[in-house]
Formats: sequence, C-alpha cells, structure tokens
Amino acid sequence: MKQETADNSTVDQDKPLLLSFVHELNTSRRQLLLYPPEHPVIVTSVNLTMDILNNLFLTDPVITFGIAPDTIYYEQLWLDKEDPANREFAVFFSGLGIASISFRQGLQTRELIRFNQLLRPAQRESAAFKGFDKLLKQQQIEHISVIPIDYEAFQTNRELTGEENQLWENFLQGLHSGVISFSDLDSTLDLGAIADIFNQKLVGSQAERDQAALAIDLFFENSVPSETGSQSPPDDDEKLAALLEHLSPGAQQEFLSSTFQALDRYRDAAPAMLKKIPSQLLQKMIVGKDEQNLKVSSRLFGLINSLAGTLGQTVQHNVKTESAPASEDMVRARLDVLFSEEKQEQYIPDSYQTALHSILTDDINGTIPDDEKQKLKNQIETESVEQNFIDILLELLQQPLTPEQEKAIHQNLFELSRYFLDIGDFVKLLDIFNSWSEYLYSGNATASILEEKVLSTHTQPTFMAEVLDSMDLWGEEKYQEITDYVIAVGEPYSELVIEYLGLAQEWPERRLWMEILEGIGGDAQQMIVQSLDDERWYLVRNLLIILGKYLDPKTIKVIHQFIDYPHPMVRLEVIRNLFSCNPATANRHLLKDLTGQDPEALAAAVQIADLSHDPTVLTILHKNLSTPMENDTDLEFKKQIVQTLTRIGNNESLPILRRILQQQGLLVSRRVKELQVEILKNLALFPGTSAEKLLQELANGKYKQLVKLAMEQRRKNSRRDR
Repeated sequence: MKQETADNSTVDQDKPLLLSFVHELNTSRRQLLLYPPEHPVIVTSVNLTMDILNNLFLTDPVITFGIAPDTIYYEQLWLDKEDPANREFAVFFSGLGIASISFRQGLQTRELIRFNQLLRPAQRESAAFKGFDKLLKQQQIEHISVIPIDYEAFQTNRELTGEENQLWENFLQGLHSGVISFSDLDSTLDLGAIADIFNQKLVGSQAERDQAALAIDLFFENSVPSETGSQSPPDDDEKLAALLEHLSPGAQQEFLSSTFQALDRYRDAAPAMLKKIPSQLLQKMIVGKDEQNLKVSSRLFGLINSLAGTLGQTVQHNVKTESAPASEDMVRARLDVLFSEEKQEQYIPDSYQTALHSILTDDINGTIPDDEKQKLKNQIETESVEQNFIDILLELLQQPLTPEQEKAIHQNLFELSRYFLDIGDFVKLLDIFNSWSEYLYSGNATASILEEKVLSTHTQPTFMAEVLDSMDLWGEEKYQEITDYVIAVGEPYSELVIEYLGLAQEWPERRLWMEILEGIGGDAQQMIVQSLDDERWYLVRNLLIILGKYLDPKTIKVIHQFIDYPHPMVRLEVIRNLFSCNPATANRHLLKDLTGQDPEALAAAVQIADLSHDPTVLTILHKNLSTPMENDTDLEFKKQIVQTLTRIGNNESLPILRRILQQQGLLVSRRVKELQVEILKNLALFPGTSAEKLLQELANGKYKQLVKLAMEQRRKNSRRDR
C-alpha cells in the first residue's frame, strides 16, 4: 500500500532537476503570451526546458506528475508545497481538470511549443476546447499525455450509508471466513457498490486504507487453490476485471499495489492470479518503475513485467523498449546507462566501450565488420541493460581475466542467473551455465569449483523447482527452451524430474518429463534405478521405458527383477526390453500372460505379441479374434488384436479377417460393424499382395468407399517405399 512518503534515492537525486523543469515550463508558458513561437526568447526558454527534461529521461523514460489542487507529486513523493512554481503548476493544471500529466522520452521542441500554445487563455476559452486530452491527439502531440480528473470517483468526504456499511461488513465477514467469491456478487449494482466503497477507503484515512488493504489480502489468500485442486469459478475472473474497471484511477493504483504485495506472499498462486488482471493495467502500474518502487521481489516484478508486455512493448527496470526505432540521442542515453553501472569499469575493457560508442557515429575507424557494427547497434537499441550486460560478460569469459575481473564477473553472473529465471529467459540462463562451466574447467579460472556460487545456484533444489514449475508458468512456447536448459544442467535434475513425472496426470505431460530424463541420458540412470521401488506402477513403467533406451548388462539385470511385477503394464515393458536381448525368456513370459486368466494381462500382452516369432502366439491371437463379443471392452480388445496381426503380417491371418468381413445382414451387431471398419483400415497397412487381393474382392461390397481409401493408401505407401 502506498505511504505518504517513500524512500526513493532516485527522486532525491532528480529533485533539483524536477523543480527546475517545473519552473522553466511555467516560464515558457507565460512567455508565449508575450512573444510569437519563433522569437529568440521563446526558443531559448523552450530549449532550456528541453535540456532539463532530457537529463531527467536518462533515469526514467516517462516523467509523470500527479496534480493536487495546490501542489504536485512525483513517484509518490510530494514536491515542495511552499515552492511558488510548484503551486502555480498545480493550480493551473488542476483548473483544467487534469489529474496527472506525463512527458515521454522522444518529446520534440515543436511539440512542447504546440503544447504551450494550447494553454493560452484564448485557446482555453474557445468553443473548440472540449477536453485537453482530446486536443493533444488533434494537435499530434504524441509524447505528452494527461489523465483527466474523474470527479464522480472522488467521494472521500461522503459518509457511507447504513446499507453500504452493511454491505461492506458482509463483504469483510465473507473474506475472513474464507467463503467469499466474486461470483456471489450476483448483480452489477452490488459490484459497483463494493467498488464505490473501495474508491473511498483506498484513498481515505490511514485506518480506511489499512482496512481496504486487509480485504484485498484476504481475497487473494482465499483465491489460492486448495490442496484438493479446487479452482475459483470462471465467473470470478470477469468480476475481478469489472471491479478494477469501476475503481477510480487513484483507487485502482492502490488496489493493484496492495495486490502485488499480497501475491508476493503467495508465490505459487501469483502467476494464475496476475493473468486475471488486464495486461494494460499491469503495464500502467510498472511503467518507469522497478521492484523497489513497487515494493515487491525481483521475481514477482519480472513476472508482472512479462505478463504486462503487449504489442511488442516491454518495460524492464526503467528501460523501455519501443516498437519504433530509437533515435540516436535515445541510444546514446541508453549507452550512458549501460556504461555507468556500478563497478563496470572492473570488467569492461576500454577498447570494447570505445567500439560500442563508435557504432553511433558516422566516422567509424575501428576494425569491426559493418554487419557486426549494425548488429551491435540494433542490440543496444532493442535489448535491456541486463541483456546487453550478459552478452558482454560472456564474451569476456573467452579470454584470460585478472582475479579482480573474474570476481566481479562471478558476482554478476550469480545475480543475473536469478534475474533471467524470474523473467523466463532460459536461453540466457543456459548461456550463463554453459559459459561459466567452460570457463571453470578451462584451466584459466582462479575460482574454486567448490566455493563458486553460479553453478551451485543453478543446482539448488528451490532454484531447480522454480525452473520446472516454469513449464506451467510460461506454457508450451517455452517448453523447448526449458528442456534444453534442464538437459544441459543434467544429473542434478534427475530426482526432481522423476518426482514431477510421478505427479503428472496426463500422458502429454508425462511424455515431456520422460523426454527430459532421456535427454539427460546415462547420468540419470542411477537415480532412475533407485526410484524403481516407488509404489506407483505407472511411474515404474515409465522409468522402465527410459531404462530400455540404454540397455547394457547392468540395466538388463535391474529390469529383469520386475518380470513378476503385479501390474501387467509394468510386465509389458519388462518383456518388451527382454525381447531385444533375451527373446527366449521374453517369449516364455509373453505366453504366460497370453494363456493366463487375467484379462488385463492378456490385453497388455497382445500389444507386444508382434515381437515374438513363435507360431503359438499367432494361434492364440487368431483364437481370441474369433470369439464372440459381449461388450465394448471385447471390441477394443479385438481391435488391438487386428492391429497386432497387421504388424506381424502373416498371411495365415487373412482368412480369419475375411470371415469377419463377410458377415452381413440385419442381424450383424454394431460391434461387428465397427470391427469390420477397423480391419479395412488395417488392410491398408498389411504387408504382401494377398492383402491387396482381399481388398479387390471387397471392392463392390457395402464398404466399397473404405476399400477404395485402403487401396489408395497402399499405392501411396508403395510409391514411398520405392
């Protein structure tokens, strides 16, 4: 929650510039009443104002002043209320109905002059003056924006009615008891009433603000998914967005500020909850700010920053990347920021710094190729300080370093590892891990492998858990990047990935974790073997599948120990692996399940029966295919037999298939018809000319369309195999 004052060293440093800017803006506005825009007095005054503003842009690309009736504030700090210039500025703009005014980097002198011209009395009193924010757009003033005062939203002096007090008490009681849901607000009127109360309390007395902040904290605490996996109703997302829309600008800012601080305490719930907040509101909250301004952790700030990014626009630590190409002055300003970071002189050689600066000049005398010069210039223009920073550090690792340089780089790689995890840049995270690993083992390093912090951070359990949780946080678009990084780190992830595999509910998710374990390879083998004593049969089965990729005498012995495992799907994987190294033993156990009384074991054995060359196996399959079907389970079982017989490809199966296909008439059951369709689909894949002849026999029957498709598929397969 915002306080009356804030500890903000940046504001303190810029305060003299801020006061000078306000003074000069007032002066240039008044002088336009006396002189034409092209007069030297106006040009000098506006240029001085622009110089001060450009200095302010070096630390913040957006300078926003909040306007009260008698003074102004910047970054939550009130500027000197006794200063006449501040008072004049506040009285003038509040009189125009303006709540805040923003000046953005890229502002041109002509825009500032046109802006001042709009403020002349004659212009303000004209019939065309219907709203200052609209006039700015009409006059193509793109780098100055204002937010009008919403007078209806300011009700701080109004007492709550008895009905509103009761509504608020019921709302708080529901939050405290953990049963409140925005879905319970069954009418727009109720939601609007709650918003009106928030509008008052969030900008009211300290006690009212504390009460509102507590309500917000309780709501998000109640919204954290329970251990049973229950989720908030989908309606809640719309109601939360609607509540935010009902809030006044000031109350909206306070609501989101309290929300961020609450979510910092519920880190697991933060991603899902932040996605419910419109991205434009998140973007508005963080523009020009960092985690210190918002009073949140760097991890939450990075998450908010990522979710707020829209239309190719990203805000990161006071560095704003815009879709339009940056001007040369803007690039120079960013370079100043890049090369004025604390202690950078310890690890950025003068030659590299000089080369980067020379990119921005026309008379380049260096030896960098033109394409590399352009590449570096584009990089500086479009990437954040941290991204430029890490590229420089990783390049320096390719050469011998002094102990002081190595120590400085080591510390920065340690801190940047945390940063790139927070913002979901796993490519950079992988670059850090690989580059530092190579440097440590290159023979040039003085750092002790046992004492260094970079690699140890990457293999800390909490750090690794956050990486794996990022699969859900960032979604499919980051799967490959995260997978590549985890495989590169390797064996330390084995135990944790196995546990995630055991918790996965759906096959696609299990397949993802299995691919990671396969990618880690032999380094994960010992942990996989140790995990085979787990009680979850499906986890044991999946681990056996992975072990089967790396068969050697040691793993074969381990796998064979599970040949009598209670669950048939585990035995299936054991038998499958044994067929590749000990077919006699595998066939014996296959026949045992095929002739046993357990229907699940029989169904599992059918899936791998094509691995056997024993004619007895073929006889058993034919016999089971010929028995009547009593239910849909029998139908699915027989479909699996048809698929297995197709993979075997023995012509002895064709008479059995023909007999089923020839069953016709009104008395043929639905299940038989479905089995006939399955057979025709598989005849498209059945090897040999005999299957093709069978299809020709059926060409004029009731399934002639399916037969035609099957024959066409066979022709395609034949052309592909040539």
